[in-house]
Amino acid sequence: MKISFDFDDTLERESVQRYATELVERGLEVWIVTSRYSPKEYSRTHGVTRESGIKANMDLFEVAHEVGIPEDRIVFLGYAQKWRYLKDCDFIWHLDDDWQVNREILRHTKTKAISAWGTPNWKGKCERILKKASKDI
Repeated sequence: MKISFDFDDTLERESVQRYATELVERGLEVWIVTSRYSPKEYSRTHGVTRESGIKANMDLFEVAHEVGIPEDRIVFLGYAQKWRYLKDCDFIWHLDDDWQVNREILRHTKTKAISAWGTPNWKGKCERILKKASKDI
């Protein structure tokens, strides 16, 4: 089962990192889907070297490594709308702090969008969706 996390203000939070690590250990396919520019796009749009683009995303790469998310499961959208990427993917859910992003995901995709901001039981919602999805398989 594939699931995805936003990074800024979501997976960068320690409580979310602990949960993502648990999901990796349980064998789920965990991804990061971020609005950020990739290192290459960052260097092009900011007129700097690719190394500077890598440094700009170092926090993301470090968390991904600590959690156990391989680099080929990190999607940089360059500020494109997340729903446009997710509509063609088979993610069970996406955890994000932005209610507008979540609303668009729910409106245009089959992916369940879960709010990580201001929702005390986000983890419980994630687990209920995973439980239901595992029964449907």
